[in-house]
Amino acid sequence: MARWLSYLKERFPLVTYLLLVGAMTSSGVLLYPRGSDSKASTWLLAGLGLLLFFFELRLMDEWKDFEKDKIAHPERPLPRGLIPVGEVRSVVIAGMLAMVALSATLAALSHRGAGALYLAITIYLALMFKEFFVGRRLAEIPFFYGVTHQVILVPLMAFPAALAHPHRWLEPKTFWLGVTALGGFFTYELCRKLDPKAHPVLRTYPQVYGRGGTLLRVLLTGSVGMLGATFLHLERICIPVMSLVIASAIAWSFRPTLHKIVELLATIGLLVHLACIPLSKLF
Repeated sequence: MARWLSYLKERFPLVTYLLLVGAMTSSGVLLYPRGSDSKASTWLLAGLGLLLFFFELRLMDEWKDFEKDKIAHPERPLPRGLIPVGEVRSVVIAGMLAMVALSATLAALSHRGAGALYLAITIYLALMFKEFFVGRRLAEIPFFYGVTHQVILVPLMAFPAALAHPHRWLEPKTFWLGVTALGGFFTYELCRKLDPKAHPVLRTYPQVYGRGGTLLRVLLTGSVGMLGATFLHLERICIPVMSLVIASAIAWSFRPTLHKIVELLATIGLLVHLACIPLSKLF
């Protein structure tokens, strides 16, 4: 137990993930103000489902990246032997079964739409783990690899909306919320991997595409987030912060040592995009 607590502290800090999940849950639950099911149980089920997803995703990544981490990050829990790979495998399988069980439970509680959606998310997560059975080809095109792993943000953002708004969640507004989150998350994913001193085995975006190519991709993903916010009529919330992220990425392209500042701003941008609905009610 102590080993897993140490793992959580290092690789799955609960405060950080609760903030992430809370932002996503609040945007989904508050998306449609009328006729919503905003009982405590709705918030709890949505948060539990999202937290389980992210924990499973983190463990899957640890398992998949084990060989690379032995070279580039030997200090991490798995490479240094804190938790055996076989034990992680067992927990991953148990987590997948728990996700399927949650899908069935939601359906049994008359949340059929949310249950079906969560089952689809679970299946897609399993395909992500298997790299859609074309792992080597995906690895050769890192940005396309990123696209296949980031699009799950659209149904993830729809999940709490499906729980709280069973009769409205299929409306276009839910899709645009997902697009807003996708743009924020993908931009963050790009901006957290800008370190010019990263080990070559990691094949970061700057190593593959160069500074100019990486900047173009930040512009693209940032534009996706701003497009979603525009369709939600939340330009005043998301566009200023994303513009600041893009400006910092432009500065990084001339001075790579600024990568930590870009990552910090992208983190703030991510939280703003995920929590855009409750923020719009506050401001």
